[in-house]
Amino acid sequence: MKMREIVLIYLDRSGGLQKFVHDCKKYNDSKQSYAVYRFIISINPSDIAELDATLGNYILHNPIQAAQIFQSVCFVAIKTLSLIEQLQTEAQISILLKPTHLPPLPSYILNLSAFPFNYTSQRFYESEGIVIAMGTITKYTQGARFLCTGETCPFSEGFRYIRVHLPGATESATVRNDFVCSLCSSPLQEDMKFRVLGDKQIVEMIDAKALNALKGYSNNKSHFRIQTFTVFLRDDLANRMTIGNHYKIIGIPACVQNGSQATVCIEVNSMLFFNSPTFISDNFKHLLSLTSSSCWRFTAILANIFASQVVPPGTYNTLKLTILLSLVLTCEKDNEIADYLDLLIVTSDTLIIDR
Repeated sequence: MKMREIVLIYLDRSGGLQKFVHDCKKYNDSKQSYAVYRFIISINPSDIAELDATLGNYILHNPIQAAQIFQSVCFVAIKTLSLIEQLQTEAQISILLKPTHLPPLPSYILNLSAFPFNYTSQRFYESEGIVIAMGTITKYTQGARFLCTGETCPFSEGFRYIRVHLPGATESATVRNDFVCSLCSSPLQEDMKFRVLGDKQIVEMIDAKALNALKGYSNNKSHFRIQTFTVFLRDDLANRMTIGNHYKIIGIPACVQNGSQATVCIEVNSMLFFNSPTFISDNFKHLLSLTSSSCWRFTAILANIFASQVVPPGTYNTLKLTILLSLVLTCEKDNEIADYLDLLIVTSDTLIIDR
């Protein structure tokens, strides 16, 4: 009860309550009955910890259970203020908590190379990475309504059985045909017309430290391996990333079982475009000063040594100069990024290039 009171105070002070009322108004104006009413609530862990340290710790380490407290508060608010006339049960409310940041402590940084790692903790972690692959946007089940098949059972109607997606859950965990009624043990059947769908996108990211390896930096280790990790973007976050960009994400790790293979993935709750500062090395500055007497010498030297690990220096200079100019002209603003990718292909088989 105390946590519910703190949640209400926080929502009132942070402006979240006003946004919640506005979202409720959109649902109420539609006059349509939904199985699930979804609300996104922005959370500042520092502000909540100042109000109540116990609640702040609970949100950080048990976000799924903490969302249920917000769910209860929101349900009482809706019923007390008559915000959504169509809402019948608390189970119909789905709350997604979006933390603005996490405490700057090592225990909140996701490190897949650190063992042992508790994949079942299902708490918030922060990670940084570069997007190297993106899948197409597909649909997933946000929520579904089930009814008891027993004709005399009181749960054969209404919104008693509502299932919603949880981080790390597969589609079969939300929708399948072996659920039974807790009252009469009869099978449950989904009411298909109330199924709520959302957008889902799978993204592959790699640790930003991989760039150091590509740049030839040494970390005093004879061997090291950098592995990609899978990220799930859902609903409003889908299609918000761009290949090659650096992002900071906050999400809940989960272990997805696919046959005999177990894959660690991250369900993203919040994301931030990470604009890394650009530095020019002293060697480049020195080279520029040595070639300042000519307007082309510096550019010619760069084209000559560019991609020397792929092709011998001095070959394909025109092609390499074109790629360098294209990279220089590439804008870093999200709304001005061109939908193309620079490629350097060297082969004697023209069929491969055509493909």
